[in-house]
Amino acid sequence: MTTTIKIGVILVYVGLITAIALYCGRGNKTFKDFAIGGAKIPWFIMAGTLFSTFCGGATMVAYVGNFYSQGMIWIWIPIQVSLVGLIYLVICRRIFNMRQISTADIMARRYGEKTRLLSSVVVMIAEVGMVAAMMNTFAAMVTTYVGLSKGMALALAVVLFIATAALGGYKGVATTDALQGVIIFFGLLMGVVVFTGKAGGFHAIAQAAGPEKMSIFNTANGCSFITIFGTFVSSFGMHMALQSGYVSRINSVGTLKEARKGLTAYVIFITLAFAVFVPIIGMSANVLLENETIGDSVIGTMLNLYMSPAISCIYVAAIVSAVLTTANSSLLSASICITHDIYGRIIRKDATDRQQLAVSKAAIIVLTLIALVITQYFTTIISMMFVTYTINALIAISLFAGLYSKKGGSTAANLSLGLGIASVLIWLLLGTPFEIHVAIIGLPVAGIGYLIGILVGKKPTEAQMAVVDESARHLAE
Repeated sequence: MTTTIKIGVILVYVGLITAIALYCGRGNKTFKDFAIGGAKIPWFIMAGTLFSTFCGGATMVAYVGNFYSQGMIWIWIPIQVSLVGLIYLVICRRIFNMRQISTADIMARRYGEKTRLLSSVVVMIAEVGMVAAMMNTFAAMVTTYVGLSKGMALALAVVLFIATAALGGYKGVATTDALQGVIIFFGLLMGVVVFTGKAGGFHAIAQAAGPEKMSIFNTANGCSFITIFGTFVSSFGMHMALQSGYVSRINSVGTLKEARKGLTAYVIFITLAFAVFVPIIGMSANVLLENETIGDSVIGTMLNLYMSPAISCIYVAAIVSAVLTTANSSLLSASICITHDIYGRIIRKDATDRQQLAVSKAAIIVLTLIALVITQYFTTIISMMFVTYTINALIAISLFAGLYSKKGGSTAANLSLGLGIASVLIWLLLGTPFEIHVAIIGLPVAGIGYLIGILVGKKPTEAQMAVVDESARHLAE
């Protein structure tokens, strides 16, 4: 298949997705419509958009490379993803009962308006970092599979991200996410069938990998225990608190029953895709590539060498789908931070829906360009995800401590976030001494900050403590 045809297939696919997003977003009359679909999204669309967001481009590109080069020790990351989904099945009532648009809304109600800005900044940094990671994922795929230069691939990513996120809003993003989720799942399934067959079956894959790579506890092949542990911790915290993940999705459906149905379906499909399909594809490369390819180029090389043009187009479409869905969700979430939490709450409290919609779309453009700049400072997709995961995970401590306990006040939340961010940045500037993952530093510091705030800081008001009871109401049902 020629480069021109490959580019044409990708552009036609993205054009179709953009058209669907535009059609679905034509009814966005209010900012709530744009941000969470007017809280009327069906449960199966909620499940599809969650799946597409968390089975993103990094999953299909970077983690395939990790399983190939370092083995089954990386299975702890998809285990963690499924675990968070199960936890949310239990605790989703507390998020649903709040009926808020953003994470900062919940933080502001629990800790006061002064906490809103800091919460928004944390969420925004994490979401923009996620967009940057998806840009690099898209570029890795396009440069390896199609042959474009990295600069051209990144420029194409900028245009696609802006077009699909800014024009459709949440309705467009959620609907196209669900459609693309089907493609992602089917593409991964095709990858398992084709690559396992080419490799000679599961026994041949296990033999080629060897006992070290087949062990879920082995830390050989350049992967240390502290790397896996840090990634597990930061990824767990990120998934628990990511605004573009559970918080917005749970509040986008009409009833708690719908939320739980969506979460159940999501857990089933993410477990199959991430914990079963991706490891098999990555491990099969031990036979097919014979340790000649490394990093983010593994899957693109396998597609070129071993898949027929027609089937490889399906897998490439799945990767493009995964990249777009994650990037769109993160861009929409970050724009909510600017529009709803900063512009509408601090800068212009009397802003109309029309003004908020305009600001949100402009914010998506600016944030995409900022993400483009960030791509120049990280060498791999996974290294970028490490930092993004950790920064977003910081908010999980004060968010869930505030929903389950009445002890912490605004001082506790602000100290937790402030000290956590400072420790992460300092550790990065020091070059991550002793190769200790930033999460192992940042999250304990954030926890200590929260405890200090409880001991010496302002106590929560009656209204703030009432939020805990509000989030837990009807818990026995």
